[in-house]
Amino acid sequence: MGTLHSPKRGTVLVADDDPVMRLLMLEMLAQVGLNAVEAADGSAALSCFRQMCPDLVLLDVDMPGVDGFTVCREIRQMEHGATVPIIMVTGGDDLEAVTQAYEVGATDFISKPINWPILGHRVLYVLRASDAIARLRIADAHNRAVLAAIPDTFFRLSPEGFYLDYEQGHGPGATLAETRCVGRHVSEVLPAPIAQRLMLELECVLDTHDIRSVDYELFSGGMLHHFEARLVNTGAGEVLGLVRDISERKRTEDQIRRLAYCDSLTGIPNRQAFLESLEHELQRSRAGGCKFAVLFMDLDSFKRINDTLGHNVGDLLLQAVSERLHETIRPGDTVSLLGHGSLARLGGDEFTILIPDLQQVEDALHVAQRVKDAMRRPFQLDGHEIFVTASIGISLYPQDGEDSSSLLKYADTAMYHAKNCGKDNAKLYSSSLTMQIMSHVKLEVGLRKALQNDELYLLYQPQVDVSSAQLVGVEALVRWRHPEHGVIPPNEFIPLAEETGLIVPIGEWVLRTACKQARAWQQACQRPVRMAVNLSAKQFKDENLSQIVVSALHDTGLEPRLLELELTEGTLMDDARATMATLDQLRGIGVYLSIDDFGTGYSSMSYLKRFDVRALKIDKSFISGLPQDSENAAITRAIIAMAHGLKMVVVAEGVETNAQLHLLEQYGCDLVQGFFLGHPSPQESIAQMLNRQRLLSVPLSGT
Repeated sequence: MGTLHSPKRGTVLVADDDPVMRLLMLEMLAQVGLNAVEAADGSAALSCFRQMCPDLVLLDVDMPGVDGFTVCREIRQMEHGATVPIIMVTGGDDLEAVTQAYEVGATDFISKPINWPILGHRVLYVLRASDAIARLRIADAHNRAVLAAIPDTFFRLSPEGFYLDYEQGHGPGATLAETRCVGRHVSEVLPAPIAQRLMLELECVLDTHDIRSVDYELFSGGMLHHFEARLVNTGAGEVLGLVRDISERKRTEDQIRRLAYCDSLTGIPNRQAFLESLEHELQRSRAGGCKFAVLFMDLDSFKRINDTLGHNVGDLLLQAVSERLHETIRPGDTVSLLGHGSLARLGGDEFTILIPDLQQVEDALHVAQRVKDAMRRPFQLDGHEIFVTASIGISLYPQDGEDSSSLLKYADTAMYHAKNCGKDNAKLYSSSLTMQIMSHVKLEVGLRKALQNDELYLLYQPQVDVSSAQLVGVEALVRWRHPEHGVIPPNEFIPLAEETGLIVPIGEWVLRTACKQARAWQQACQRPVRMAVNLSAKQFKDENLSQIVVSALHDTGLEPRLLELELTEGTLMDDARATMATLDQLRGIGVYLSIDDFGTGYSSMSYLKRFDVRALKIDKSFISGLPQDSENAAITRAIIAMAHGLKMVVVAEGVETNAQLHLLEQYGCDLVQGFFLGHPSPQESIAQMLNRQRLLSVPLSGT
């Protein structure tokens, strides 16, 4: 635990067992002018809180020993812990952890991976909201004290309801509407509905001796005032009444309620308001045998807008989206009459819509379609024309779930399915989606363990020189042998690795293992073999890529010219300036650079000249139709001619027949690979192929 400083406004307690996370959090907080102290585990966090009473606690869920939930619960039980804001850091897709965080008293949550640039601002916002609520509480207490000090209106009533005495108070509006009340009946002084309620409470007071009260509204001094009349049995056959103007208290309560239940950015109901509305609708629908739907909407590619145009524009977009949603699901909607809390912002770019009294499923789909159509219309914000789409998931009561957490979770699940189906989609929840997600989660857990358990291995596909028919290189292909499910196809686990970020450590392992194997073949067979390794987009953007490549070459002893790094067109075109800088670093190392799957992306001669790579690989989709497909043949011939004009080596992927090989030879293709020339094989098979070659040393084509 760090050194304690004297607490003052803006002091944050950061509790996380990961020192890197603590360091990053402290740095982000410091950038917005906040002091921070750190605790490495739950026990230290509790001790630190008792000593310094910080203004806010930033608390990780998973910590050794005392976890974050327990720490949050114990802080709430402390003398000064009831109102301090607590932000819990949870897993990005762990809805259960988020729900539990709120149950133990968390104020808010931040999901991993953390958006570091906005962390400090998020904390400042929570501190401001906490301060606002604290100020409102102080104001409410002050108002109560003032009201208690001001003489209120007192009166005495007979059992029949006649005023026996009446003393006007000095507070604004502290009157029953008439100053001359003595001898008159309450029905002559107050409006009939209020008089009737007052008489009912009068009878109860006389019968039970309980203190009773009546709240009502009256216009006084041209303004609507809220009054509270309290009735007490004097024991002498009379009732003593006290009238207090509670208008200020009502306004304060309304303001606190708005802070608690309204989203500060958009002004629409927040998560808490929606959950309460959902629970209320559950009870109503359960009692009335009605159906309803929950729509969970998420903007597609919202992060891109934040990253490119800034968070100010992102906030403006969220406000505009809220307004457009409010217009789209107006009370005049033919599907339903939506009440308070039916539209809400859960957080970030996530919105929910509650559709009560659902007659048929098509009605929910109709609303979803209207929302999608509304989102497609461009937004004019701060001089920018912004286009967004929305993915929507829908869960139905009672067929999908009978409690609020299940319905919200299932709508969220359906929304992610809509995104996976190409975005700008609306999908209904089905139980099979849960099975898919569970399978996806299990696969992710297994993939995280695959490296440490040595479940990954490499196969190598030969690259053959067309003119000499000699093996001159191989492409390293990663495979995963799952302990329970056997070999997992690459098209299943590679996208998962990309999605989770595991592709970076897996890619480094592939690079090192491939370099080590290439060096081993060179020593055993007394001839060089170029090793081709694919780089993912995330690897290419890693600022440490050059150091990783240099380290792999140094540790294995492989010459840089024998390492080929394959990049896709999309990766190269993502950020031209950064791409040029990274390519310059890699060329400086001396490695061989090539473009993989050429022809499927941004094919153009201008960027080929600009990026100055050594080789390109024609995508197998162009080769598969040869020689019958005349269009593919023309494209293939043109790519080869263009590449040779730029002094680049051409590799054809997916060669599966002798006819394809013969045609590629006619076109002047330099290297080929595919099942006709060799399947992806273990290192022993490649070693045998190298040993069978007649020459001890074959020069590499195109070098």
